[in-house]
Amino acid sequence: MNKLEKLQKNIDNKLLTIKYIGSRGEGVSKLTTEISYIKSFYTFFIPFTLPDEIVIVKPISSTNVGIRADLVEIKSPSSKRINPICEHFFQCGGCLLQHWNFEDYSSWKVSKVSLPILKISPKTIIRTIKTSSIKSRRHTKFKAKKNKSNTIIGFNEYRSKFISKIEKCIIIKPELEKLIHDLEKPLHKLLGVGDEINIYANLLDKGIDLLIDGIEKIDYLKLNIFIEAISKNSVIRFHRILKDNTNELLFKKDISSLSNKSFSSILFPPPGGFLQATEEGENAIIESVMRGLNENKKAKLICELFCGSGTITLPLLKKDYKIDAFELDNKSLKGLDIASRKEGFSNRVKIKERDLKYFPLTSDELRKYDVIIVDPPRSGANLQFINIATSNVPIIISISCNVNTFVRDSKILIGSNYELKWVQPIDQFLFSAHVELVALFQIKKNVNKKIYNNKKT
Repeated sequence: MNKLEKLQKNIDNKLLTIKYIGSRGEGVSKLTTEISYIKSFYTFFIPFTLPDEIVIVKPISSTNVGIRADLVEIKSPSSKRINPICEHFFQCGGCLLQHWNFEDYSSWKVSKVSLPILKISPKTIIRTIKTSSIKSRRHTKFKAKKNKSNTIIGFNEYRSKFISKIEKCIIIKPELEKLIHDLEKPLHKLLGVGDEINIYANLLDKGIDLLIDGIEKIDYLKLNIFIEAISKNSVIRFHRILKDNTNELLFKKDISSLSNKSFSSILFPPPGGFLQATEEGENAIIESVMRGLNENKKAKLICELFCGSGTITLPLLKKDYKIDAFELDNKSLKGLDIASRKEGFSNRVKIKERDLKYFPLTSDELRKYDVIIVDPPRSGANLQFINIATSNVPIIISISCNVNTFVRDSKILIGSNYELKWVQPIDQFLFSAHVELVALFQIKKNVNKKIYNNKKT
């Protein structure tokens, strides 16, 4: 939804019946009515509602796809409605679907993946969704603001810039929940009244890696007092973001590694660096990638696109694959280089910095590989998939956090002699609208035969 326009406050409340839950996790309803003196057939989006509920809502804003509205009253609740587990639900914007029976919630997430994919590839197998546990999130972004009497730390309310103070959270790990309370007094001394900051926290092996955005003007005298306070708790490394978007190291007391015990691999993520949200989710992704690789047991040379700091790279190096790993973020690549050298893998991995969005690998560059693994950002990798489609690489493993861009990019492969064999849905972001997936594409057999003949000649 874009082109947001606030509506007048005196617009009458509307009585609606919720038809279904939309892709953003909001209840969707349609009604012919008058909004801002214009009578039309409108689509309404209402959070915290469920299918078949009859509700009273307050229209708040207009977008190019419909009307955003707030829930005022539930006249007829759904039989699938349950009491939320978290005391902050309805205020905190981190969760949107705790009020829904878990079985129906999980089925909805599967349908988010299956419905659009089966439209473009009806024979694709949709595997059983893998879901992370509560209190398993190991990286998060908090918001904090200093008022006259206190400093609030928490998450933005839904559709709002207002910060909801968090006391307890059923999603994040206990160490990160404790961090909220550990930071309240030190931040109150550090910040000025009205200051608002972003706090990026990653839970690593030895403790919490902390990166703060919004304190670049604070002098070192105040910072030293803050560092002394946080050094007494679980923070092992602390950076701040400067005006030029670089990070300044201010404190470090232990090694900043992240181990995956299931695959005996160790990462060295940069400050505030991307991690898979949960260990369970990470394992589900790696296991799915390995299942895809088993479809071509002769595969030895892998091209990994958007490799990050090596979440997938390092477990695969343990399996004796050779990998060319491509990524734009230099800090992540440095972490991957450190990890691969420590493990003695430097002779089997080539780490290459490249802007794959604007300078994707060409089909000629890709043709030498046995497998391509691609894990793009939410915007997908349209140009890169165009080149992959003409590369004739036998196996493509695609990882995505956005079903819409995945479907868009998948059409390119499907239209160019690739079959989408199976998709593994993964729910790392409990009670949100987000769902991830791993997918396996295979080149069709008649084309595959031709490819291997071309390679021999």
